[in-house]
Amino acid sequence: MKIVDIEKAVYRKKLKLVSIAFVAVFAILSLIFGSLFIMLFASPELAATGAELTSDDVQSNFRYNLGGVILALATMAMIANSIKNKPYFTEVYYIWQLKQVHNQIYRKLAKIKAKQIEGDESAKIILAFYYKTIKMVYELDDNTLTISNVNLEINKLQQQFGTNEFDELADKFDKRLVTSI
Repeated sequence: MKIVDIEKAVYRKKLKLVSIAFVAVFAILSLIFGSLFIMLFASPELAATGAELTSDDVQSNFRYNLGGVILALATMAMIANSIKNKPYFTEVYYIWQLKQVHNQIYRKLAKIKAKQIEGDESAKIILAFYYKTIKMVYELDDNTLTISNVNLEINKLQQQFGTNEFDELADKFDKRLVTSI
């Protein structure tokens, strides 16, 4: 995975628009599908017979609304999968992929750090990539709470490897390295 420079203003604008659109379409689809399920599958109420309704007679539409939400979520997943490679979504999708890689690395971070201390080249590459790109993501997302810890880790690695080698190592990253450790 190559490190790509992302312009913060463009990323934030697109992320905001994509998030709002996703939530709005998801809510509308949930309502439509839930209402459709209720119309198709809910039994007619006993009120038409003139009989008094008891709590057992009144049908809960919870399961139909839940079905509508699940179908809307599945529909949104299909829509997201079909549009993720469109040029407009390049920055948002790249950062989403990067966060997925960060999660994979984070789950193995202790083991990776131990291997790096032993001098493992793959561990060095992974750590350089991880800290360099996590700093980028934190800056894009305005995460100022923990960026100081990331900067400390970057400084430690740059002192160990040298600044130029740190950047070169980060550029050598491949996702397969994470699975090999």
